[in-house]
Amino acid sequence: MTVSPDAPQCPDVAALIEEAVHSLSDGFAIYDQDDRLVFANEPSRRNFANTYNGLVAGLTFEEAHFDSVRKALPHLDDAACRAVAEKLLTRMRSGKPTILKTDDGRMVQTLFRPMRDGLKVAISADITVLRQKEQELEEAKSRAEAANHAKSDFLANISHEIRTPLNGILGMAQVLAAAPLAAEQKEQVEAIVDSGKSLMAIVNDVLDLSKIEAGRLEITPVDHDLGHLMRRLQKLWIVRAEEKGIKLIVASDASLPPRLKFDPVRARQCISNLMSNAIKFTERGMITVLASAESAADGATVVVRVEDTGIGMDEETRGKLFQPFTQADASTSRRFGGTGPGLSITRRLARLMGGDVTVESTPKRGTVFTLTFRAAAAKADGLTAAAPTNETDGAAKVLNAPGYSILIVDDQPLNRKVARLFLQPYGVEIAEAENGEQTLDLLARQAFNLVLLDVHMPVMDGPETIRRIRASGAAWANVAVIALTADAMAGDREKLIALGMNGYVSKPIDQRELISEIVRVRDGAREAKPRSAA
Repeated sequence: MTVSPDAPQCPDVAALIEEAVHSLSDGFAIYDQDDRLVFANEPSRRNFANTYNGLVAGLTFEEAHFDSVRKALPHLDDAACRAVAEKLLTRMRSGKPTILKTDDGRMVQTLFRPMRDGLKVAISADITVLRQKEQELEEAKSRAEAANHAKSDFLANISHEIRTPLNGILGMAQVLAAAPLAAEQKEQVEAIVDSGKSLMAIVNDVLDLSKIEAGRLEITPVDHDLGHLMRRLQKLWIVRAEEKGIKLIVASDASLPPRLKFDPVRARQCISNLMSNAIKFTERGMITVLASAESAADGATVVVRVEDTGIGMDEETRGKLFQPFTQADASTSRRFGGTGPGLSITRRLARLMGGDVTVESTPKRGTVFTLTFRAAAAKADGLTAAAPTNETDGAAKVLNAPGYSILIVDDQPLNRKVARLFLQPYGVEIAEAENGEQTLDLLARQAFNLVLLDVHMPVMDGPETIRRIRASGAAWANVAVIALTADAMAGDREKLIALGMNGYVSKPIDQRELISEIVRVRDGAREAKPRSAA
C-alpha cells in the first residue's frame, strides 16, 4: 500500500484501513489461493452468514457454499442443490458478476477479482432496490404494451365501423359521378367524392396512431395532374369560403408541369388541411392558394403557398403550431372551433414526401403557410390518376372476356351492391354470397374466375373461407381471391396475403383501385381452369 507523504501520520494504518473496510455498506472479503477465508468485513459476513459459518467450522469453500445453497433452497434434493452450487461457483471463479440471494432474502451482486500470489478479493453490492426497480419497470412495460395492444384493437374496430358506412357513401357517389348528369349536379357529386376522400385520409391518419407515431405513413407516387387536383380543391372549399364572405383564389403558376409523379391523396390532404385552416381562422378578406414548381433534373419541387388575411399568430403560437391538438389559447378554440392533428399530420406528410411546411404570420395581419414536396417526372405515355376508369385502362379487355365471372362475398347488401355497380359496366357475370359457407357451396357448383371476399362475416369469416378454399384440393382451390375489407391498419394487407389472398382492396372501395387490382391479380394469379357448372 502507498501512503501519501503529505498524509497525517497514523500510529496504525492497518487498523485504520480495517476499520474503514468494516464501515463500508458493500461486502469485502479476501481468500487465499486455496479459497480459504483470509478476511471478511461485517457486511460480507452478514450477507453470507451461512457460508462464513461453514468456513469457520472447517468446511471447504465448496462445501460451505453447497451447505448455504441447500439451506436457501430446502425444496431441492442434494443433487439439484449441488448442481446449483457448482454453477454459481464456476461463474464466480470466472470473474463474471454473480447475483446471489442473501440469508435474509436480499439480492447481492458479487464479483471475484484476482490479486497477487493467488489471492482473490470478493466485492458484493446490495442490488435489492435496483432489482425491485427493474421488476417495476418490466411490469410497467408489460402494462404499456398491453395498453398499446388494446389501443390498436380499439382503433382497428373503430376504423372498421367507420369505413363500412363510408363505403356505401363513397361507392354510390362514384357510381353517380359516372352517370349522365347536368354540369351543376356533376360538380356537386364531385364535391361529395372529394370530401369523402379527404375524410377518409383523415380517418386513416387519426385512427392509425401507431403508424403515425412510428413514422410509417405510406407515400404512393403516381402520375397525376396537380393543376386538376387544385381545381377540384377549389370547388370543394369555395362554398365554405363564400358562406363566410371570403374570396378564395386558387391558381397554378405557369412553371407547374401539366403532370408529375407524386402521391395525390397525401398532397390533397396536405393542401386541403391548409385551406381548411385558412378558412377557419379568416373572418374577412381573401385567401390565395398558388401552386408552382421549381424544376430539377429528376422532376420538380412543388411549392403550394396558402396566404390568408386572418387573425395571424405571434411567435409563441407559431412555436407550438405543429403539435397535435394544440391551438393558440382557449378563447381561440371557443371562437373558431376545436383543435386537431391536421397541421401536425400535414408537416409529417410533407417531410415524408421530401418537403416541409413552414409558416410566416403576424397577429391580426394574416398568415402564410408554404407547403413543399418532391415530385418526379411523369411518364410520357402514362395516364393521370384523375382520369376516370374506362375501357382505355385495359380493364375492359380483361373483364369483357367471354364468360368472365366474379363472385362477390359480403354480409352487407349495400357493400355487394357497390361492388356490383362498379363491375357492371364491364359486362362481367356476377354472383353474390353472404358468408363463407355460401361461397364454398357456390364454388363447388359453378366456375368463377375471381372471388371478391369480405373478411368479417357471420357463419364463416374471410380468413376461414380462404383457408378452406386453398385446402380443398378441388379444381377451384387456386381460384383468384381479392380481399375487400375495412381492415386497413398497418400490416392488415400482409396478413391477408399470407393467408392465401391474391390481392387486397380496402374499404371504402375506390372504383379505379378495384379495377386496377382485378387486372393485376388476373395477370399474375393462378386460376382454376374454367369448367362447366355441376
